[in-house]
Amino acid sequence: MQDDEFGSPITAGTARTMQRAGQVIGRAQQEMMFDDSRLSGPTMLARRLLWNRAPSEQSRAQPVVVMLGPVGAGKTTALQTISQDCGDGVVHAFFDFERTQPVTTVEALAQIAFNLSRRWTARRAARFTRFTLGLIAVQAQLDELSHDQAKEALRKEIEGFFRSQRSDQLIGAVQTLADAAEKTKILPSVVAVTVKMVLPPLIRTLARRSLTSRAERWHADIPEAEGATPLDALVALNRRARAHPDEMTPWLTAAFLADVRENHPRMATPDPYSPCACKNPSKIRHLHNWIVLLDNIDHEGGARFLSDLSVARERHLRHNSDDHDALVVIATSGRWNPEWESAWRPPWQPTSKVNDLSQVVPRCRDAGYRSWYVNAAARNGPSRWYPVLLEPLEIDETARILEVGQFSSRCTLVQRATGGLPQAVHALAHLLGNSEIRPGGRDVLLRPDQDLPEADSWRRRLCDLGPIQRLPDIDIDELITVAPFVTAPWLAPIGATNIVSGPRVGRILTELRTTLWVTGTSDDDTSNAELHPWITKTMLTALAERPGSSDLPTYEAQFEALLHDSATGDDPVRRAYCQLALGRIGDVVSLFEADFHQRPHRDWIRRLSLVTGAPDNMSLARDSSELYRELVDQDFRDHPDDRSPIRNVLSRLIAASWLMSNPFAAPDPRLREIIVNAYRELAPQSRRPDVAALYDAATQRARQLF
Repeated sequence: MQDDEFGSPITAGTARTMQRAGQVIGRAQQEMMFDDSRLSGPTMLARRLLWNRAPSEQSRAQPVVVMLGPVGAGKTTALQTISQDCGDGVVHAFFDFERTQPVTTVEALAQIAFNLSRRWTARRAARFTRFTLGLIAVQAQLDELSHDQAKEALRKEIEGFFRSQRSDQLIGAVQTLADAAEKTKILPSVVAVTVKMVLPPLIRTLARRSLTSRAERWHADIPEAEGATPLDALVALNRRARAHPDEMTPWLTAAFLADVRENHPRMATPDPYSPCACKNPSKIRHLHNWIVLLDNIDHEGGARFLSDLSVARERHLRHNSDDHDALVVIATSGRWNPEWESAWRPPWQPTSKVNDLSQVVPRCRDAGYRSWYVNAAARNGPSRWYPVLLEPLEIDETARILEVGQFSSRCTLVQRATGGLPQAVHALAHLLGNSEIRPGGRDVLLRPDQDLPEADSWRRRLCDLGPIQRLPDIDIDELITVAPFVTAPWLAPIGATNIVSGPRVGRILTELRTTLWVTGTSDDDTSNAELHPWITKTMLTALAERPGSSDLPTYEAQFEALLHDSATGDDPVRRAYCQLALGRIGDVVSLFEADFHQRPHRDWIRRLSLVTGAPDNMSLARDSSELYRELVDQDFRDHPDDRSPIRNVLSRLIAASWLMSNPFAAPDPRLREIIVNAYRELAPQSRRPDVAALYDAATQRARQLF
């Protein structure tokens, strides 16, 4: 016996079957196979998870996939692309938890059952008999009736629905039921609007009375019914829904899953001659999973729904281990859930901080069943959850959105500024239009078509990112005020709290991490983490553009506070970062000149890169080339008597590197050339043997688009 790529055992008989299937596969099906390289990461992941089982095999455990990304990462679009790729060939349903009113598990299940039971090409509709009967039972008006009277009333209610097959009669009966439940407020947990929409089509699929009789017997057989007859069980469900509404949720969830398991085998075979997309290289006959797509599970009701669904599924499989699991859940979330941390490392933690039992959260394109189940089984068994990170857009994808070449200045600017965040790329595509991008322009991302002052424009852009929506006592102005403390690269370690003068910086940092704006670095010797460039530069630009006449702290005041913090003063690199942010280039050149012969060049270059990543508050109306000349001249004016050849080169290197690091400024090839030449000029002047690092830095910068 061996293990296939799906993690399920392959017997000798199965292997022979797979071989025969591979021999007889038709040319038409071979020609219709998809090329995964053209698919998005989420679509590729969904295809890898389609395999349920071969007809002779037991199905494998199924994960709850949670695709993670900050605001604007394209989470909803990812689910839409999966749905489009599934088409009618894979049974699937979609539900969004972003609602104005809280969503209950029962309401979400009703919507999902409605979507799963729609018409599918070459398939009969799914029949949710158990769930539909349960939903009718909990809505029925049985108050103030004796037990026998309640049973009779419920029997007539059910029979009345199945006799009312004409659309107008059925809709009228459902509306009467739902309106009565809503008016008397006896079942607030089920939304009447949802019931009115989903019950008629669900009932129409239950044409034969034999189907409902079997469903009634199922309700009598579950443990909650305690051995009652079918109608007794449904009356008990009705009473329980009124006395303890939460207790009906596991009952109806179990009914929903039982219906899924019953319908799945007849609706999960790949269409004849259709391209199979579930990584089945030997073309063996098999069943696909059904897929439930859930958007915004971080909103109210989402986490509760997944917990209820998972508990019901695990409870059934614990007592029925040979039964099959038919559902793969693919959800999206804009927040990290601490419950996942027993098995998965938070994305903002450095790789060096991974413990022996936690796994690194993979990117969508690298994710698959093996990384969830097989690798986890070698550690501590598979987690119920499978968090994966949505990839940022690649530069060629950004180019397609902008309708330009990927080597164009417009594409380079947008990719740098947004970090590949899809929402931001589309926003800048609309903002820039077909306008010409001049090299080194620093005002190209302004919004001249708005009547807002520039500071308010950046503030609004930051509001759209919603970084502190769940911190009601902290507003956008306070977030902008603490921007230097939040965005400085060394101030995002795991335990950062109460830094400098911002008593709530720790809370803001925690929220930024939780909302997935912070990612860990791969450095083994540091606990640094990186804030997303789009939100980082937006915060800092909003602070830099804050008028001095405002009562709020200014850019200069906040970076002075950071510079004079005790932790900054003890670290020359931190101090240089703040000095450069304040425009004191001469002090920074002096530091790196003193270190040039003393420190290994690779480490010296790394420190230089960190420092020159500092922000600036220089005028956006002035191009980078103009500011470059002014910065170099400033160093000459401040240090006229100690001009060494190394210092002359360093003043050019630091000024150009600093200006080029601004992701909101249009790239300037002339500055890149200055940087490349500066590294090459420094190498012959070094007294150290490791000058190859300087030549490598020159080569890397020459190859970079930005």
